[in-house]
Amino acid sequence: MLVSPRSCIPAVVLSFVLAPVFAGPSKVPARLAQARYVALAYDLGDVLLSESEAVSRPGLVMPEDREALNAVRSQLEKWGRYVITIGPAQADLLVAVRAGRRASASAAVRIGGRHGPSAPSGSVGSGASYRAEVSSADDMLSVYEASGGSRSVVLWRGQRTAGLSGASPTLLEDFKADVERAAKHP
Repeated sequence: MLVSPRSCIPAVVLSFVLAPVFAGPSKVPARLAQARYVALAYDLGDVLLSESEAVSRPGLVMPEDREALNAVRSQLEKWGRYVITIGPAQADLLVAVRAGRRASASAAVRIGGRHGPSAPSGSVGSGASYRAEVSSADDMLSVYEASGGSRSVVLWRGQRTAGLSGASPTLLEDFKADVERAAKHP
């Protein structure tokens, strides 16, 4: 049976359209290999706190999270694939760390209050607050799309016991391997 070239065109077009559907989702988004600028952040569970924001709010970040972020920063700088920016507004990606813990405590101190009859009810002079949390014992490294400051699009996430500890965090090594794989096979 002879098939004309014109009758093959719909089949060829259809195969290009459906090939990605049947191939399954890519494990690593190409965006990770295409990005150039990253910002670093702390994952506080309900919110991400950028490294630059954490300077003015030191009570929100646990010491083990600071150690993890410093280790990740050091390894990212050595790797040289990304440029670390001051804040998420200048970044393509947001790399967030969360050291594993089962529980942590919190405290709050308020200084001040009503100052005479003309002060509004409930006015407060100053204070500091700290938070309590219960979490997984595993460390977590998450990479988000940084556009628009949203953390809604997770591009990569890894979780492992002691995955952020040491001079070369294993979660970052996993991330680097996945990015290199995505760069070789776009």
